[in-house]
Amino acid sequence: ELVPVIEEALNFFLHMKAKEVPMVAAIHGPALGGGLEWALWCDYRICTDSKATKLGLPEVKLGLLPGFGGTQNLPALVGIQGAMDMML
Repeated sequence: ELVPVIEEALNFFLHMKAKEVPMVAAIHGPALGGGLEWALWCDYRICTDSKATKLGLPEVKLGLLPGFGGTQNLPALVGIQGAMDMML
């Protein structure tokens, strides 16, 4: 049941990237799971230094794989060790 939802979301992200219009994510508060994955697809990410701002892919701790490219996009931006720290 989730495969069509994931495919549709990935197609949306790819469609937006193909437009070659810079995408910016402004993060204030938690960007966890799908929220962070959305931000990872953006060209730029701006985070506040609020104590409420948290970034991560906590679904990995439940044995679930991030479905919108988080396991590919996150290490590309922060390196393998940084990505592992954010997932585990």
